[in-house]
Amino acid sequence: MDKFFERLLRKRGSRVSTINDWLQIQIGGPEDVKKKKAKGQNRIKSTKYTLITFLPQNLLEQFRRIANFYFLVMTIISLLIDSPVSPMTSLLPLVFVIAVTAAKQGYEDVLRYRTDNVVNASPVTVIRDGKEAIIKSEDVGPGDLVVVERDCDVPCDLVLLRSTDPHGKCFITTANLDGESNLKTLLVPRDLPTVDLSEMHKLGMIECESPTTDLYSFNGKIELKGSEGRVLPLSAENVLLRGSRVKNTECVIGCAVYTGMITKLQLNSRLTRNKNASSETYINRFLIVILVALIAIVTLLYFLKRYNELFVIPKLTYLGDATDSYSVKQFLQDYLSFLILFNYLIPISLYVTIELQRVIGSLFMEWDQELYESETDQPCVVNTSNLNEELGQINILFSDKTGTLTKNEMNFQQCSIGGSKFLFKKTRLEDEETKALLDINKFNANQRIFFQALSICHTVQVASGSLEQADASNSQKEPTAGTAAVANKTGPPEMYSISDITEESHNSSQQSELNVSHTIENSVSSHPNNGNFTVTSSDVNPLLVSDDGYGVERRKRPVVVKRSPNFARANRVHIAGDSPASPTDQNGGGATGNGISKQPNMRPISLQFQRSTSERDLPQFGEANTGPVLGHRRAHSYGAPNAYLSNPLGAPSSPPAGVLFRSPSTASRESYAAPTFTRQPTMLVRAESQRRKNEIRDFIFTLDYQASSPDEKALVEACANLGMVYTGDDDEVLRVRIVPPHMDYKRPFTSAKPKEETFQRLHVLEFTSDRKRMSVIVKDAEGRRWIYTKGAESYVFPLCANSSADLVTKTDAHISDFARLGLRTLAIARRQIADAEYQDFLTELAQANSSLENRKQLSEECYAKIESNLDLLGATAVEDALQDDVADTLVSLQAAGIKIWVLTGDKVETALNIALSCGHIPPDAKKYFIIDCKNREEMLLHLNALDREIIFGIGQECALLIDGKSLGVALAEVSSEFRDVAVKCTAVLCCRLSPLQKSEVVSLIKSSNENYNTASIGDGANDVSMIQEAHVGIGIMGREGRQAARCADFAFAKFCMLKRLLLVHGHYHSVRLCLLVLYFFYKNIVFMGIMFLFQFHTLFSSSSVYDSLFLTLYNVIYTSLPILFIAITEKPYTEEKLMQTPQLYKKNTDNKQLHWPFFLMWMLFAIYHSVIIFYFAFCLFSYNNVILNYGQTVAFSCFGTLLMWTVVVVVNLKLWLESMYLSFWYIFTIVISILGFVITTVIYNVINLDYDTDIYWAYNNLLASLPVWLWLLLTSVACLVPDFTIRMLQRALNIKHFSIFPGKQRKLKMREKAENTYL
Repeated sequence: MDKFFERLLRKRGSRVSTINDWLQIQIGGPEDVKKKKAKGQNRIKSTKYTLITFLPQNLLEQFRRIANFYFLVMTIISLLIDSPVSPMTSLLPLVFVIAVTAAKQGYEDVLRYRTDNVVNASPVTVIRDGKEAIIKSEDVGPGDLVVVERDCDVPCDLVLLRSTDPHGKCFITTANLDGESNLKTLLVPRDLPTVDLSEMHKLGMIECESPTTDLYSFNGKIELKGSEGRVLPLSAENVLLRGSRVKNTECVIGCAVYTGMITKLQLNSRLTRNKNASSETYINRFLIVILVALIAIVTLLYFLKRYNELFVIPKLTYLGDATDSYSVKQFLQDYLSFLILFNYLIPISLYVTIELQRVIGSLFMEWDQELYESETDQPCVVNTSNLNEELGQINILFSDKTGTLTKNEMNFQQCSIGGSKFLFKKTRLEDEETKALLDINKFNANQRIFFQALSICHTVQVASGSLEQADASNSQKEPTAGTAAVANKTGPPEMYSISDITEESHNSSQQSELNVSHTIENSVSSHPNNGNFTVTSSDVNPLLVSDDGYGVERRKRPVVVKRSPNFARANRVHIAGDSPASPTDQNGGGATGNGISKQPNMRPISLQFQRSTSERDLPQFGEANTGPVLGHRRAHSYGAPNAYLSNPLGAPSSPPAGVLFRSPSTASRESYAAPTFTRQPTMLVRAESQRRKNEIRDFIFTLDYQASSPDEKALVEACANLGMVYTGDDDEVLRVRIVPPHMDYKRPFTSAKPKEETFQRLHVLEFTSDRKRMSVIVKDAEGRRWIYTKGAESYVFPLCANSSADLVTKTDAHISDFARLGLRTLAIARRQIADAEYQDFLTELAQANSSLENRKQLSEECYAKIESNLDLLGATAVEDALQDDVADTLVSLQAAGIKIWVLTGDKVETALNIALSCGHIPPDAKKYFIIDCKNREEMLLHLNALDREIIFGIGQECALLIDGKSLGVALAEVSSEFRDVAVKCTAVLCCRLSPLQKSEVVSLIKSSNENYNTASIGDGANDVSMIQEAHVGIGIMGREGRQAARCADFAFAKFCMLKRLLLVHGHYHSVRLCLLVLYFFYKNIVFMGIMFLFQFHTLFSSSSVYDSLFLTLYNVIYTSLPILFIAITEKPYTEEKLMQTPQLYKKNTDNKQLHWPFFLMWMLFAIYHSVIIFYFAFCLFSYNNVILNYGQTVAFSCFGTLLMWTVVVVVNLKLWLESMYLSFWYIFTIVISILGFVITTVIYNVINLDYDTDIYWAYNNLLASLPVWLWLLLTSVACLVPDFTIRMLQRALNIKHFSIFPGKQRKLKMREKAENTYL
């Protein structure tokens, strides 16, 4: 593998050299600038074919099918010998089938090629030779300095060299890699010197290991140039992997190390392979049986012919003398003639009909309204129609967790504070006992302290700047004296800061109607040396700033407003067109001559808070004043429509009819005294309450909280909804703004800003899987130090002081109640730290960090010492929002006999909680954990114990939970034993898996002798390997990109749609394909059975009873349309019944209807029908062939035509009899097929071609004969009476199909009972 990487990296002028399996990469590329830049090194490829390989590779794949290869051989033979029938009868169907299949597969590969090009052609900013350039993603090569902006995907594996974060951090999400959307922190290598952009390519050389599949490890170093020659170590925390997304960091620069197909993401993805439905195995078996029967028939007829030539024909003198010599050529001629004559036993049109049925069936799935998501306008997508029927054969379903079973959205639901339980009601709490609603103004001391702890005990990041910048930017929006342009009422609403939640700005209320079309985007960047500058383009990268003269290198392209869904990096400023003087804002900041205010010491800001105006909330108050309004920005109360206010500046002297005014409050300019209006005050209060909720929701959305845990984000957002808004940290100073609700109109408000509390964060004691908790040590404004602890109750309760014993008991009972509701719980505690204790903690922590041995253990002991004698505050209950109807879907699939394995990259605790809440693991199931297993012996002990639990716990459901480390041992050491035990479990939960491990688990189950049919479902790029490895890959078009959906065989928007896809569409397609396959073999045996019987009455002369026209059109026109129509519309049960009765799914699993009993039953009917048809006609023509209306005997051409006519009628009526879903259109197709035979034969028999056999006017004579019609009716009834009788008896007596092999099921059950443990 390493040699492969070496060859791959060296080809096409790669800028990578290898020494002892390590890669050496020059930062910025090779120093030889004359060397031509290699292209396509970062190209990804998921296609199967190229223009050169398509034809040979596709033909090779198609001729691997037995029927295609057989007809190719038959076509060649018919061209070489004196064929009894026209060679075109074999060649034309073969060409048609090959062409249709090749076109379908080529089109699917073109679609994959297009999706690859979307990724490969995406623009990427790189720095080459100190200059910025925009190139295609596929042209990025090792050594390139790649610029990645916020909310952009990383194009290849990069070593982080620079970040806009002042602490050298970079925040990313890796949902496409490991399924986790939590924020992760990467770091610029420590002690990396800061150089100009023009000098970055001279930093030195990166030496790293060859690429591996491990996402969590990276070994390398940077050898710096210069006299120092220092070497800086590189680890996984310095590498941005392809598939990750930069969050909460404006811009980063990294050096490309692994590109294209050798990135860690691509190495974890399996190559696209051909997937074939399990039904093809049965089809091939049937074809082999028919082929053997064909060889036997041909051999038998050949020997019978030779016998007649030797012993019978010499006695028939009227045939002339028999030939004395017999050559090899004559042998081949005779034998191959029979082979050509009976080649229609192999139904070549079966494959093309299956292809058409699959394509049309996939369209039905895409058109299904139940699989359509209206919110995102996303229908179901079928990428591989070859597997439609495989949806009805699934035994084991492998599912991702994050984004598949859950939405990965945490919602704060309940809490326990001071022994009382409360329900969260958006902006208030509801006491469970008294049902009283409490807002932040009514909180007691315990409740305030509890939510204060939640608002600071976390590591949440606030996106793009602080709130002061939003306030400052808001003050810049004041119009100048020369601003007179006014927009109409439909103009866009203005943007506000958090301070305006409790204060009303007169100008802001009016400026919502100002014309903001003349705006520019202003980015403010800070120089490392605290030099500030202002530029007028939002497209200037903060990292692309030259140190010389503090100038700005601007991109030579139009200014474009860039907006992500959650933020904007630029400040929108009004241009003061002809203002005679520059106004002064509230903070005293001046404006420049061009109307752009200078903003000292400011970082890029976040999207400003947006709220709707009162006119929009209360539209019944007529038209607002549309004239220009000038005055103080804090002049009027918030929420009061213009119609309520004192006569504003520039308003008409007389108010509109029906409008009431009020005078300003004498106590405060910000008064909420009730106005004198006649309508109900509660309506206004209700509208104000709704507006308040909308404001808080929009503002939290604006803050764009980024957390390492979704639980933390949910708790911080809940605090913000209640009025304790965490506004970010500035150099470890946490700011919490207290924003009380203003629903009471009688309470006066001051014009001052909301109260803000600050805490200095001293230490963060990180969460680990061993500690099960995290803590922060902070210092409040009064200089007191506190430790706040948040974690699992089983780990926090023992740390609480004895004084909290009673509270612990009450809180524990509440936590049990929360857990029964499926909520995730955390306990919250705190205590004050004395100065002496804090100094001792600092000393011990420094000693632990400086220790080279047992550093982790010493640090945790230091943490545990200070995390003691805590005062319990309460507990939180958070709901991990499941996908819609996920529990019903999983329960239904389990009832359908599908075992579900959840493979996730999440932690065991998180995954277990979700598995219980969504119904994956039954609540009363026995849970068996295999954690941190290190060797084969331990794993075998675990498996032996688990196997005994399953055997002796009869009827007891058992669930297996295993982590990635233990699974690695199981896969490497005891794979077969692990597989055989795990498949016996009711549910399996595998945690902390890499993408490659997921695919290895699927591959392991596929290798079982039980021939399980597997399906995998996921939504992220980390699930692609698992999806491609399974028999059926299903993608969910989730939030974290659509790579899984593009690589899957089927894709849709919601997990709950899987129930309908499998139980309805899977059931239907399985039934339809079985009917299609069995019917094709049936009708061809009827067709050729008559030919076989005819040979016994022609001295085995290898002559055909049918005209070549009948041979050509039998499978194309006469019998193709009805079976195709019923194969796409057959419904043995209604959709509602299939959804309500999942057990019906088991009827088709393991391709039960394609087993030998069903096949043999159809073949027996085929033989019976061919015998009845042939000998009824033979008797008619033998005993009295004067059946024509004009009293003449019939010719031989009438015999073959009558047989063909009867075959067409009988096989079409047989299909009608076997069908369950009868529609007028279906009956119409049967009638059309029979009429098709009549019409084509009438046309053909009136033309005297004399091409093959002479049937001139033969069919017209038959149509005019009444005895022929009576004979046709009699023969059809005789053929179909047994079919009809057996079918009616099965329905009347409820007789089910059974195996014709005696004792088979009994032997299987006995073998299962005899199975024992492995040790």
